[in-house]
Amino acid sequence: MNVTTNCKERLTGDGNRAMRRFTVLGPLSVVLCSLVFLAGCDKTALEQAQQEAREAKADVQRLKHSLSLAEKEIAGAKAELNAVRQSRDEQQAKIDRAAQERDVALEFAQKAQEMLKSQSSGQVSATAALRRQIAELTARVAEQEKLIDQLQQSAGAGPTDLPPEEVTPEEAPPAEPNEG
Repeated sequence: MNVTTNCKERLTGDGNRAMRRFTVLGPLSVVLCSLVFLAGCDKTALEQAQQEAREAKADVQRLKHSLSLAEKEIAGAKAELNAVRQSRDEQQAKIDRAAQERDVALEFAQKAQEMLKSQSSGQVSATAALRRQIAELTARVAEQEKLIDQLQQSAGAGPTDLPPEEVTPEEAPPAEPNEG
């Protein structure tokens, strides 16, 4: 809160500091002026004025001490504020780095997911092709088994009555030259 006076206030960095000096030095100057005024009065008035001057000086010293303590407290608070600001800036930098790392990881995960999808779709199509081949081969085996049965029936009840393990290559029916 600024109080205006007829005096011009010198601002040396902080207007409040100049104002505090004025409020401290103001009563002191009044006391000193009254001492000068009372110098022409009797001795008791002079002693009383000197006593008041001593009290005023003591008050000024107490006020200076209080001011010094307040300035130290303000300096400590400023230092703490600067430390908090620095800590906040460091934490913000960590948050920014973590957000960038998260974005990179998310992008990598999306690319990996897309790659897995493309690979899985390729595997699905490969699996389907293999299943078609298996079905075709199963159908061929079934056809060949029918053909073998027909050949065995047309050849008669010869050596093919034996189980397949006991049939020797010499006794096996000849393969048709048209089969591949």
